[in-house]
Amino acid sequence: MWRNISRWGVSLAGLVLVVAGAAAMSSGWETIQVERGWSLFISGAIAFSGGLIVAALGQILARLDEFIIASKGREAQETAAPIKPAKVENAPPRERAAQASAAPPPAPKWQEQVRSEPAEVDRYESGDITYVMYSDGAVEVRTPNGAQRYASLAELRAEAAPRR
Repeated sequence: MWRNISRWGVSLAGLVLVVAGAAAMSSGWETIQVERGWSLFISGAIAFSGGLIVAALGQILARLDEFIIASKGREAQETAAPIKPAKVENAPPRERAAQASAAPPPAPKWQEQVRSEPAEVDRYESGDITYVMYSDGAVEVRTPNGAQRYASLAELRAEAAPRR
């Protein structure tokens, strides 16, 4: 009940603002050469546009009310559905446990991704040296003399620090 009243109240307030804004614009138009006319016209335009927004909010509230009522009806239907009994297997519990433990569990998907070759994420070239960064955090330094792979950027920095 209160939702219905608030919805209509918001819509009515929006319509009042629209009418008042249009009236202010109309009376301001007659005296637009005077500063007061400009002020009245501008404030009327603001009230008019604000009224349109408030009226639209009232319509949004109306649609939300309908949505809430419809979702409550669906929830009531779902809870009223009969509960089906679970299937009971005829095998004794020990046999079921043995069958379940005989099959190895499937490997998680994230383990399969870790085992695959890491993908190249970024590449940076500085003169003859190319730095290649991989998805596992490794860094490969390629020079004309060969390539060397480091487990992390910190390891590369630790080795390069004494050379400076």
